[in-house]
Amino acid sequence: MSSSFQRKLDLLDHVPRYPQKISTRQLLERLEANGHEYLIIRKVQRDLESLEKLGLFGLEVDKRSKPYGWSINLNWKKLNISLMDANSALAFSTLKEVANELLPESTLDDLSAYFIKAQTIIESEKSPLISHWKRSVALISSNNPVSLPMFDKHALSEIKQAIFHKKQISANLKRYLISNKDPIWKSYKKINPLGLVQRENVMTLVCSFGSFHQKVYKFPITFIKNVEVTKDNCIPPDDYDFEKVKRSYFASNSTSNEIALSLLIRKDSPFILSNGKFNHDQIIVETEQVELVKLNATVSDTPKLKAFLRGMGNTIEVLEPLYLREYFKELALGLLKKYG
Repeated sequence: MSSSFQRKLDLLDHVPRYPQKISTRQLLERLEANGHEYLIIRKVQRDLESLEKLGLFGLEVDKRSKPYGWSINLNWKKLNISLMDANSALAFSTLKEVANELLPESTLDDLSAYFIKAQTIIESEKSPLISHWKRSVALISSNNPVSLPMFDKHALSEIKQAIFHKKQISANLKRYLISNKDPIWKSYKKINPLGLVQRENVMTLVCSFGSFHQKVYKFPITFIKNVEVTKDNCIPPDDYDFEKVKRSYFASNSTSNEIALSLLIRKDSPFILSNGKFNHDQIIVETEQVELVKLNATVSDTPKLKAFLRGMGNTIEVLEPLYLREYFKELALGLLKKYG
């Protein structure tokens, strides 16, 4: 989601229904309070004008006195389907492809009419460029060679509803409480669903327990069943920050140790052919061997680096650092021993 798109969504959240009104300056201040940076009043004004011009959100401006006041039409209920243009149809069509797991069912139900209208517009000969785009661009998930267990769709649906309405849930959680023993399903009350994170086809619930326990836990949705939304309000830990949780996923399996990586790489390898880059300081030079180039780059020493290099197979040779070269040497000898 682009920052511009998110800013406009947040902007609409702060516009009251008529007869209440809000000025452009007040909207600017509220956006800044919500973390939007580098804003000027003219940018907010342009956002408001573009949203008003779309005619999809009931946004109106009262110019009878200054400062002008913005409001949502009192009779406006939903997006005006009849005013949907081809570009909006493309946006709704794309949203449908990715929204099933990231939006609550109630929102998807509300949007179903717009998805149908979008498909009708795209299939119409009146929008050949848009329909051509849809026939030319695809979102395809990578095939996983490992069979992943199906999660409980009802459980995920209830969890999304709880997060949306800021309510606690009760559920059975799969726990490994005793080492070297099979897991057990344990019933829990007063679970605070704090967020959902999908990474590499695995959907995970971020949660805490009760009102006093401050630790944050993460459970794959496949480890959760028999979910029920309760009437109790969700109580996050005092210092909970979802942005920190997201950053922890990016930083997982990493260290602060940086290394000077040096490789010999075949010119016909996918990495070279796709202009792959480890870092901004990466340098690739020719070698005396016509089929090989030498690559030097500063990289973070992580398990994912080793996994990526292993995936490059015999198209590379690690030159430095020496311990990494020894790692691949031992790996190769171990494989030769098994398969030789």
